[in-house]
Amino acid sequence: MNPKSYNHPDRVTLNETDTAGLAEALLTLTQELWILADRQMVMEAVLAKHGLDVSEEIERFEPDEHLQKKMNEKCQFISRRVVDAMAGLSSDG
Repeated sequence: MNPKSYNHPDRVTLNETDTAGLAEALLTLTQELWILADRQMVMEAVLAKHGLDVSEEIERFEPDEHLQKKMNEKCQFISRRVVDAMAGLSSDG
């Protein structure tokens, strides 16, 4: 991922008027992290219930080109939501 795609170097990112935006960004990031952690824990539990303990395999997994592209797109989406929240922009996902 290219950090310049979501970085705004021509603006001071955190100034004294950014407190509300920063709080919103932190809450947005926390929501996204929880969604991902929750889904992963549920998926691992469901698989284990069916006799498939995949935790170690997940740790060693390397995505193919197609999956990596999807992962990069999701990363950019999440990054955009966080940066937009810091800038006070609405981004409902």
